[in-house]
Amino acid sequence: MGAIVVNRWFLSKRGLVLGILTASTATGQLVFLPMLASVTDRFGWRTAALALSGAALLIIRAIAIFMRDRPADVGLRPFGDNSETVEVSQPKVNSIASTLNALWLGMHNRDFWLLFGSFFICGASTNGLIGTHLIPACIDHGIPEVKAAGLLAIMGLFDFFGTTMSGWLSCCVFNLYIGRGLFGPHYNIFGFSCYTI
Repeated sequence: MGAIVVNRWFLSKRGLVLGILTASTATGQLVFLPMLASVTDRFGWRTAALALSGAALLIIRAIAIFMRDRPADVGLRPFGDNSETVEVSQPKVNSIASTLNALWLGMHNRDFWLLFGSFFICGASTNGLIGTHLIPACIDHGIPEVKAAGLLAIMGLFDFFGTTMSGWLSCCVFNLYIGRGLFGPHYNIFGFSCYTI
């Protein structure tokens, strides 16, 4: 979703914007985890689930009212577009077929597999290991649930800055090849360390 928003709304600084949008996950982690852990501890899991559902309903309503698909929908051009051309509306296509076609084309590209591997390692380690097992591991070691959720939220804070900085580095400082040399070894070491744990 972030990549679609960035490609439609921005022509310059795309890496930075994508980093900020990706960091929004860490922001949600930073805001919601300690709050929901505290609500769960005091009032039970049902209350926490209802609070989270209520927040989601409010966000969905705000998105439906204010968010638009393209800058042209509100009379704007993408950020960084200084040309005098007018955006031509895209023909309606089958989104599932278009997605599968793009996936098929991407599978024949080496860069696709490098991205796939790095996102797989990052997702499996972050969501699969840390997000799932950190709080129970903390409880096993005598750290209360709310403090454990606070620790995970602090990790989200560092993730926010790291992800934003990675986006900035990728668009403003490094080109694609230097970025591969920087982030490739980082994800490999990160994945190997999580695998050995």
